[in-house]
Amino acid sequence: MPMEQNLKKNMLWNAAGNLIYMACQWLITVIVANAESFHDAGVLSIAMSVSATFQTLAMFGIRNYQVSDVEEKYSNSAYVGFRVLTCGAAMIGCIGFSLITGYLGEQLLAIFLFMLFRLAENFSDVLHGIAQKNQRLDLAGKSFAIKGVGLLSLFLVSYRMSGSLNLGLAAMAVFSCASTALFDALVIKRVAAFSFWENGRSCLALARETAPLCAYLFLSAAMTTVPKLFLGETMGEEILGAYSSIFAPALLIQAAMGYIYTPFAQVLGKHREEHDYRRFFSLSLKLTGAIAVLTVVMLIAAYFLGEWALTLIFGIDILPYVSYLIPILFAISATSFFAFLCMLATVLRNFFWLLLSCGAGLLTEVAVTVSWIHARGANAASYSLILGMSLSSLILMLGLGIRMFFVRNKTVKEDKTYE
Repeated sequence: MPMEQNLKKNMLWNAAGNLIYMACQWLITVIVANAESFHDAGVLSIAMSVSATFQTLAMFGIRNYQVSDVEEKYSNSAYVGFRVLTCGAAMIGCIGFSLITGYLGEQLLAIFLFMLFRLAENFSDVLHGIAQKNQRLDLAGKSFAIKGVGLLSLFLVSYRMSGSLNLGLAAMAVFSCASTALFDALVIKRVAAFSFWENGRSCLALARETAPLCAYLFLSAAMTTVPKLFLGETMGEEILGAYSSIFAPALLIQAAMGYIYTPFAQVLGKHREEHDYRRFFSLSLKLTGAIAVLTVVMLIAAYFLGEWALTLIFGIDILPYVSYLIPILFAISATSFFAFLCMLATVLRNFFWLLLSCGAGLLTEVAVTVSWIHARGANAASYSLILGMSLSSLILMLGLGIRMFFVRNKTVKEDKTYE
């Protein structure tokens, strides 16, 4: 199948599968939010936020690096074996942090179960990277579709029958681990050979080279998490639950934006490898335009239909919190654009500016969030996220511009020398 046709097929399957998965994940938060109070939604938000921070250690930020490794510097087995190590370290770190910060009982169990669920998904991610490198990203989309429906069904039955959030999360974790082992590993092994461990030397070399990506992913996740954690500490679980319930469907938009550019990481990597920076820049601009169009459409739809949609989903109890929606959507847009820039920086191996931009954004959020929440209420969490992501994007755009300028000039000089 021609590469362009294959890319379209991959994009369609990946987008469809991921949208089904995200929609099912969102419906889980809707089910929890529609419980008797927002208490369970607050506990779920804490579990999601804490585990999200530590899943960065499991992911290590290598997915875009993996699929853009067109020269195959590291083998499939090196990536898979390394993910085994990082998943173990992430679980240890997550539980240790939770105990140190005082999460006990119901909250601690929720964090553990949601982290186990996340780690199964994180392990699937490295397998999906192998599929993507072999032009079979459609397998990832099919996997996500199966998992989304299965997770939603099992959670709904477990939670409704028992009334226990943690029993529902346990069902999710078990199903996710099983589907990763029985579908992802077996199916993708037919596409490309890999083992679950390679010599420690390869894993160590990969860890050293991609350590800046792990730091970036940790800082990036913290940028999204910090405003929510400060909101929960300042205004309590009820407000955090309502805010997170509205934030959840907005994540579908963020996911949709990701599906626009994620399949092109390998294509951009080939442009980099061939020193074809004109096509690299042209494709980047087209993807930026697509993200901008989706952002405008989303904001217009939310302005006219947002209150009606939220009331339809959550009932009239959500009405006091409808004003959270538009700031959240602006925050999601800023986050999505920064994530796109981070992908470009990863493909270009521009790690210094990646870390600098994330660090600056996170420090800004830490400095302003609490005081803004006291002054402006829950929407300040969104304002802080917008500010942090916008500052990070500006810094990273500067870094990408400098990198492309010098690399392009170096390439031109090399070509002239060769002539």
